[in-house]
Amino acid sequence: MKNLSVILLILSTFALFVPAGALHPETERPADERIKLHSDGWEIIGDLRIPESTKPVPAVILLHKANGTRKEYVELSDQLATRGIASLRIDLRGHGESTNKGKFGPPFGEDPKMLAILDGTENDVTEAFNYLKAHPRIDAGRIGFVGASYSGERMAKSARKGKFGKAYVALSPGDFSDESIEAIDPSKASWFFIRSFGERPFFKDLYDAIREKSKTSQILEIPGQDHATRILDHHPEMSEMIAVWFEHKL
Repeated sequence: MKNLSVILLILSTFALFVPAGALHPETERPADERIKLHSDGWEIIGDLRIPESTKPVPAVILLHKANGTRKEYVELSDQLATRGIASLRIDLRGHGESTNKGKFGPPFGEDPKMLAILDGTENDVTEAFNYLKAHPRIDAGRIGFVGASYSGERMAKSARKGKFGKAYVALSPGDFSDESIEAIDPSKASWFFIRSFGERPFFKDLYDAIREKSKTSQILEIPGQDHATRILDHHPEMSEMIAVWFEHKL
């Protein structure tokens, strides 16, 4: 319960700085534009949502967990849009509609062939980043990311190989590497790590390592056993909290 109180305190604090009417806009939700990107021969399908604006807007790239899809982020896209932030939800290779070269599925991590499908996923993230940076309605200097489980490391790896965005949220990034932890503070980006207390024991060691190595990142640990985007399903207030966080970081 203490951590839920912390969430509500953070939300109420952020709300003091949100312009009047920002949380309940009178305009209708902007429509999604279906897009197709190309990455290593994969056709990456996504939904782009851009709020109406007379100038380029910030944007967030939303990356699902393994065996997930872009549909996991519809509510977060809504919350971002109400704050004037665009979003790009993509199905990473082997997931959702991005399966032209194969589909990730059972037995998942127990099958080397399934794991091989995930190889190079960071290139999908890079393609999405490059697409938004070139979009005339997006502010190329104000792009953030949300990664969930395996895609948390993939977004960090993409950044380490290329260029970092402005802000990152990682939901239960189980395989977040030592190299990515070391890159947090030098990246000069804002980082926010979220997990459930009841997840597998190795998460405690991972988050302890992040605390030790990073002086700038934020960490939130909440009650329950929910993993990655399931945290958003069972804690609806988290989508709003993350959107408000991006509003102040982008």
